[in-house]
Amino acid sequence: MGKLRGLPQKLGQMLSFTADEGSLDAAADYSLLQQQAEPLPFVAIEPLLEAAWGRPVDDVLADVDHHAAAASLGQVHRATLHDGRQVAVKVQYPGIRNAVTTDIKLLGWLSAPLGNLRHGFDLNKYRQAILEDLQRELDYRQEARWQHAFAVWADEPIGRSTSVHPFLIVPRPVDALCTETVLVSQWRDGDTWETVREQWSESQRRELATKLLRFFFVGLFQRAMLHADWHPGNVRFRRDAGSVQLVLYDYGCVYQPTDDERLALLRLIRATAQRDESPYPLFLKLGFQEQFLEPLAAKLPALCQVLFEPFCAQYPYDVAQWRLSERVADVLGEDRWNFRIAGPPAIVFLLRSLHGLSTYLHGLRTPVFWSRAIEPCLAALHEEMNGLELDQPQGRANDFSSLARYLKIRVRENGSTKVELTGYSMGIDDLEELLGEELAAKIRDRGIDLSAIVSDVRRRGYAPGRVFELEEGTKHVAVWLE
Repeated sequence: MGKLRGLPQKLGQMLSFTADEGSLDAAADYSLLQQQAEPLPFVAIEPLLEAAWGRPVDDVLADVDHHAAAASLGQVHRATLHDGRQVAVKVQYPGIRNAVTTDIKLLGWLSAPLGNLRHGFDLNKYRQAILEDLQRELDYRQEARWQHAFAVWADEPIGRSTSVHPFLIVPRPVDALCTETVLVSQWRDGDTWETVREQWSESQRRELATKLLRFFFVGLFQRAMLHADWHPGNVRFRRDAGSVQLVLYDYGCVYQPTDDERLALLRLIRATAQRDESPYPLFLKLGFQEQFLEPLAAKLPALCQVLFEPFCAQYPYDVAQWRLSERVADVLGEDRWNFRIAGPPAIVFLLRSLHGLSTYLHGLRTPVFWSRAIEPCLAALHEEMNGLELDQPQGRANDFSSLARYLKIRVRENGSTKVELTGYSMGIDDLEELLGEELAAKIRDRGIDLSAIVSDVRRRGYAPGRVFELEEGTKHVAVWLE
């Protein structure tokens, strides 16, 4: 993949960057593509620089490191300008534009397995969205403009609600040397992701996790620009003057949500936390197709409870307990295809960025308060969210009233209550841990499959009702949702 470059290498980078449990060892096979893919020799790069600048490389650079860090669409050389400035020179691979366009067009065969769905599911829209994004990535002048926009944000004075200074560090482009195929920026370095995980203290990792969350939320909801390529080759980290910092590279892929998208998503998070309105109209406002979403509208409250669980937790949330794939599959069942098909193509870039954030939080191994991190955005955009006009389908309430609020566990002995526990309903997903090792073992010995019971609760949409009961001599154990 490293030798093929372009789309194959980009796919390999995505495969290397996963938070799914059980796949980390497999993902490690692709990790070299993050930073150590095979670059072209400088003798092949030098003519490209001279053609872009219209003059010999020695007239521009006092010194250049011939060893490069290779990426999917180009490679980066460290260099020194004649005025002494240290810079990163990113050069686009020759012929890469045609190669990427050809690779994307060849993905048309992916629509074949969809069979009869091909008339409703337009895979071309997804291919077109990816192609347009890659074409933007191939224009380094556009990347330089985004890099400037993020640099302005990074320099915003402390005290403003959207300020991320001094956390975010953005290398400034050297405009006079930037062309469609060459991008020259300040050289800014720091610790690699591996160094952070292995050498940073727990307090530093916690601070980094908290600030990454805030950076993500402010960018998405208040600045309406989200870096969507968070693989470790595009980031470095610093510990400066007692504070942690993020050095962010490569602004070729930036997700820019519309006002409707960012406000609808934020309001959907609020609705899930407060249980005060139906999620269905908000999904429609996000761009989901009604014809595919309507059949599963009744499942959306339970789905939201899983998708937005970290935002609802009133405690530091550990993303290792999220288990999205497993739980979403149980909630949606056979309707999962409907949900995927219903989604707007552009949402893949939001999901890509969220996946990156989750992977870093998982690797930092320190729970953080999502609910506190999102609160400033909710407060700042309160009036705008309330002013969002929604379609209200007739006869379709599908609100959160169908969901249980609490998980109850009661142990009685000789007719007397010995233990009664009450927790949030989502605790059912950790039922075995809540019951304790000894009791869970006894339940398994009776042939009761706790995992199957929890999956059934999810399929029922976390509705109130009996979960299971167990009689053991004079003891009676009851678990239910209400």
